[in-house]
Amino acid sequence: MGDELGRLLREVDRKKMEMTERPDPAPEAQEAYEERFLFESVYFNNTMEGNQLTYEEVEAVLKNDLVIAGKPLSDHMSLVGYRDAMQLAQQYVIQNRRIGEHELLRLHSRILIDKPEIAGEYRLYNLMIKGHRPTSYEKIGTKMHQLVEKRAPEYAHPVESAAYFHLRLEKIHPFGDGNGRVGRLIINIMLEQAGLPPVIIREGDRQEYYEALNAYDGLDGNRQVLPMQLHLAGLVIRHIDEITAL
Repeated sequence: MGDELGRLLREVDRKKMEMTERPDPAPEAQEAYEERFLFESVYFNNTMEGNQLTYEEVEAVLKNDLVIAGKPLSDHMSLVGYRDAMQLAQQYVIQNRRIGEHELLRLHSRILIDKPEIAGEYRLYNLMIKGHRPTSYEKIGTKMHQLVEKRAPEYAHPVESAAYFHLRLEKIHPFGDGNGRVGRLIINIMLEQAGLPPVIIREGDRQEYYEALNAYDGLDGNRQVLPMQLHLAGLVIRHIDEITAL
């Protein structure tokens, strides 16, 4: 573990303890935070995939079931799909359910309600993504089984484990669409099951996030996990601070 990562993880643990020891926030403050977190999660995760709806429009769609004139119906459906997938993810957190292939496929099926022909299914073709070739489709089943069955070392910090799982999932790229959205939901499930807050990759975080993904691609022969672990640790610290400020 690098010195910087060790420092951040110690800060995560310290702030986690402070968070658990603080008095419960006022119900209205907690409710407002959870509502804002929902809207932001749906908005930022979908705009990363090219969704054209603004934050205010996302809020209107989810709160009032509105259809925004001039915006694609598929964009509306992807908002609803991600919201429903977040609700399923919360069930997994409450049940402390270990994420296996069945859970991954169910989350993917919820997210891609606008693409029922591929929802909940591994891709059956090869593809290229910005010069990178993910796992060939013939090997996806084997690689995914290995991923979900592999257990993190006992000494691994939850942030380290979530970052590594995310990198491996995105490297395999098992789905024809929705890989990033599924992967970021899994990060939050793993964090919450460890008593840490879920996080949002906001617009200002994207460059660092994409650089961390690229660092693991290993196109230069040097596959790195540390950048994503550092990035995720910083996000967790930020969200703990937001919660303790309620």
